[in-house]
Amino acid sequence: MAGMSVGEVAGRLGVAPSTVRMWGTRYGLTASARSAGGHRRYSAEDFELMQRMQQSVVTGVNPSAAASEVLRDGKSGAASGNRSGAASNGAPRRGGPGGSVLAVPGANREVRGLARAASRLDEGGVTAAVLGALKRKGAVATWNGLLRPVLVAAGDHWQRTDTGIEVEHLLTQALTTAFAGYIGMLPKVAQDSPVVVAGSPHEDHVLALHAVRATLAERSVPVRFLGPRTPLPALAATARLTKAPALLLWMSLPDAQTAEGLSELRAAHRSLVVLVGGVGWEGLDLGPATLCRSLDDAVERLADAWARRPAGSVDRSH
Repeated sequence: MAGMSVGEVAGRLGVAPSTVRMWGTRYGLTASARSAGGHRRYSAEDFELMQRMQQSVVTGVNPSAAASEVLRDGKSGAASGNRSGAASNGAPRRGGPGGSVLAVPGANREVRGLARAASRLDEGGVTAAVLGALKRKGAVATWNGLLRPVLVAAGDHWQRTDTGIEVEHLLTQALTTAFAGYIGMLPKVAQDSPVVVAGSPHEDHVLALHAVRATLAERSVPVRFLGPRTPLPALAATARLTKAPALLLWMSLPDAQTAEGLSELRAAHRSLVVLVGGVGWEGLDLGPATLCRSLDDAVERLADAWARRPAGSVDRSH
């Protein structure tokens, strides 16, 4: 990686080139060499320091403090005198391309770091932070302790200011990528009689179902994830074709017509367990369905239904 340009460093870190330049001018994390034309060229050692800086900021460390720590612990003796002064004179960054940092009062350092990365539209940083948390803590703990506070803060910010929808969109993309990457690292699961999860016919927000899917993968429970806006006939057909022992339909806004169609799902086959989740079901007549009160509850019920599936069930989806 010797001789990397500003753009190459930024691409590897998942940040904007302007961020790389700012870390140099404000905090002293500069390139150790220049090209013949005077352009910055970063060595492998330079990149390692930049990478450590980025990881510290994502986990919630103040950028100025992060730079000071990185330079103190990781710099060479020759670079020490030139860089430490610049770091000590730097002021904390207050915002970025995404505007002011999302407010997460009372949150821990990890949550604040994720909010900071999302606010500056650092998709690579968000993805890396979420994937790291998933590997350390698992899907449910990451969802409840890290992701929900940031997603709530992003939604509150948008409703309060009518700005920041780009932050929500970036979070959705980055979290989807992180969950997919995490599931790909888990042991492969046999696909016999998978449970089925989907968003209701008018539901666009299904990030919680990515967490459900990942948690079930941790338990070696196979899943068919149909995504947002799934028509009820398509969901019933999937359950019937795969002999799914259970399905979960997610809905965040009330929709009485969808609730009336739950009997159609129950009729897919006689042993199917119909579960619903999300705040949109509150106060509606659920008929044959059972309401899951939390993500944890949904996971437990789906896993239990799969464990109790009728003997001889097979996956006919191929």
